[in-house]
Amino acid sequence: MDPLQQLLSLLGEELHLKLHIDHHSSCSIRLSSNLIVQLQLNDTQEDLLLFAKLGEVPPGKFRENFLTSALKANGGPDPIPGILGYIGRNDQLALFQSYPLRILEKETLLPLFGGFVAMAVQWRDALERGIF
Repeated sequence: MDPLQQLLSLLGEELHLKLHIDHHSSCSIRLSSNLIVQLQLNDTQEDLLLFAKLGEVPPGKFRENFLTSALKANGGPDPIPGILGYIGRNDQLALFQSYPLRILEKETLLPLFGGFVAMAVQWRDALERGIF
């Protein structure tokens, strides 16, 4: 079985969902918090990549201050559940992370995924409320 499909089977079992790889060799999961998390393997097939768009960051001083706060969050102590980034072409705040496949088992996958989702929801909500 494909390594990504194995992980999706484990995660799907925990989330009570049937998860499958799509035609882009990834899987997008829409969670009850209306957050979409994309999972895929990196080019070497050695790491699981997690990605989520968190929303548009409005221009002006707010954007500057918000992105400064995001950069500070990226410098937090390890382990960090995700790394915040800015996609300039559509002004989106994004969260991403990668984990080596060798550490991902049933006992580690759900807590790592859950930490990523919690951070994504926290930052998405802060962005929507206009606070940082």
